[in-house]
Amino acid sequence: MSRSRRGPWFTYLLAGLVVAWLACCLALDLAERNVSSGPAWMAESAPSWPAGFLWGTATAAHQVEGGNAWNDWSRFETEPGRIRDGSRSGAASGHWDRVPGDIALMKELGANAYRLSIEWSRVEPGEGTWNEEAWSHYADEIRQLRAAGITPMVTLLHFTLPLWIADRGGLTAPDFAERFGRFAGESARRLGADVDLWCTVNEPNVQMYQGYVEGIWPPGVRDHALASQAFRGLIRAHVAGAKAVRAADPGAQVGAAVNLIVFDPASRWLLTDWIASRIAGGGFNWAFYDAIESGRLRFSLPGFPKVDEALDGLAGSADWMGINYYRRNMVRMSPAAPGLVQLRPGPGQLTDTGVEIYPEGLLRLVRRAWARYHLPIYITENGLADSVGNARAPFIRAHAHALRLALDEGITVRGYFHWSLVDNFEWAEGWTARFGLYAMDRATLERRPTSGAGEFARLAPVR
Repeated sequence: MSRSRRGPWFTYLLAGLVVAWLACCLALDLAERNVSSGPAWMAESAPSWPAGFLWGTATAAHQVEGGNAWNDWSRFETEPGRIRDGSRSGAASGHWDRVPGDIALMKELGANAYRLSIEWSRVEPGEGTWNEEAWSHYADEIRQLRAAGITPMVTLLHFTLPLWIADRGGLTAPDFAERFGRFAGESARRLGADVDLWCTVNEPNVQMYQGYVEGIWPPGVRDHALASQAFRGLIRAHVAGAKAVRAADPGAQVGAAVNLIVFDPASRWLLTDWIASRIAGGGFNWAFYDAIESGRLRFSLPGFPKVDEALDGLAGSADWMGINYYRRNMVRMSPAAPGLVQLRPGPGQLTDTGVEIYPEGLLRLVRRAWARYHLPIYITENGLADSVGNARAPFIRAHAHALRLALDEGITVRGYFHWSLVDNFEWAEGWTARFGLYAMDRATLERRPTSGAGEFARLAPVR
């Protein structure tokens, strides 16, 4: 009798809690989306930037240098069906032999900063064997940047691994973090006199997901247990790299670049979509810097082995946060999808690679990152694939406006790096995606400015 009387009350209580939860989620969602949009995002006036603001471009060694034959990607490209257009990186953008000319292009853009990566496999083609010629090349490039008034930000791991570490497990190798730390320390000892900003790892969340969940990047497997191990390996590598850089150069500023995506529920009214969007954000966006904030590595997604461990040196291992921002995804819960999360592009204008152009998302994510970690922020990548070129100028203008709004709110944003200086080999997309402010003729490697180059230069800080 009493059990039957409690039944309806329990149902009503549960329903009330669900409604209250949905109301809170909707309120939070509306507050987060409180971003002025419309014509303001296309404002013609150039924003003013604070003193010392970095305005630059970004590249990765394997994508632009050419001739990288000692890493896992160079081998992966030879496997049939791995690259969309069947191409190889080959000469890439020829940057290795065109450093002075490309620095001149940066000057034309009004850039005062450049994010580049050191190709680990070039400087250490065999375990414990340093290539002095390659080290000299990087040291000379960085000196040329400094002489041109361009601040370098150096990334140590931008997706590629030397074959000698890839062949014994890569990110999951027991000694991966130790070997990476040795390379990081050597980089800081050799280059630290001219480098203040160091990025240990680029997009660890993407490298883990593409390589071990989707299986479309090296090592090309689909294994959730290995995915968790890979993520653990990348965080341990960050810690080892940060320690080594600071030991060699105590004044260095160290951070990592994480790819952040706006995950919005496909339906605001489906509880399952709300849950899925929170799962996606927690597992993909925030797990890496949450670990740095807490000093404890926690990784938990449905269907993935749980990781929960304290790491010595993890807490406070970043002086700044790098945000790579490209897209918004709409999220629906699906039992068949990895982590129960099914993604599709947002409803706005799409780029050549099917990514929604959503500049408001940059402000939303910067706000959330600042509130969560209170670390200085660099936008370490932001760009679009646009072979025609009509969308690039308004894209840059709108995202610059987002950053100006963030600065006006008191958020510490210290710089913006546009992806990319020149068209490059875009990983599994091959040469089908053009991201460059300068378009490139693959046959001649000749660079030609796009309309985005002019807009980028117009918005550059006044020197």
